[in-house]
Amino acid sequence: MSTLGERVRALRMERRLQQRQLAENADLTPSMVSQIESGRLTPSLNTLGKIAAALGVPIATLFDGRPAGQISISRTKDYPKVSFDGSSEQWAILGAGLFEGKVRAVVSTLGPRSPGMTTDKVVIKPGQMKLFYVIDGKVALHYDGERHVLETGDSALLDGGTPHGWDNLGRKPARALWVILG
Repeated sequence: MSTLGERVRALRMERRLQQRQLAENADLTPSMVSQIESGRLTPSLNTLGKIAAALGVPIATLFDGRPAGQISISRTKDYPKVSFDGSSEQWAILGAGLFEGKVRAVVSTLGPRSPGMTTDKVVIKPGQMKLFYVIDGKVALHYDGERHVLETGDSALLDGGTPHGWDNLGRKPARALWVILG
């Protein structure tokens, strides 16, 4: 499996773009593009969106370059990471990649006593179901104006198109598995 940086570089080369040209098209610095391609920088979701748009591909393409019909083993150290501007939340993308196919999964880590991302930052279509499973910690799951406290091992199934988010209530990082269906 190729890394995120390798995938960005390959897509850039397919389009016969120099790093400087991709940087200009994505409104980034050439240094940032170089660092992403070399794996020295993990871009935020916003930055990934800019790169994908500049390359004319969906964000998923930056993560998934494997041919169909093959098994793909993902090692913890190789999971693509996505961070969010203004939040301690970080996603580790599991399996086939971000927003690809019918099932997508991420392990989300949230800093102590921190709010997570809300649905106004991450677009999910109405009717897309989400399974939320608390791996570690005590969290508040906010759903359609209601607050639900969940602890390690608890889960919730919810309509991803309804406003929702989560907060870490504890003094240690919390981890949750999000599985998006549909």
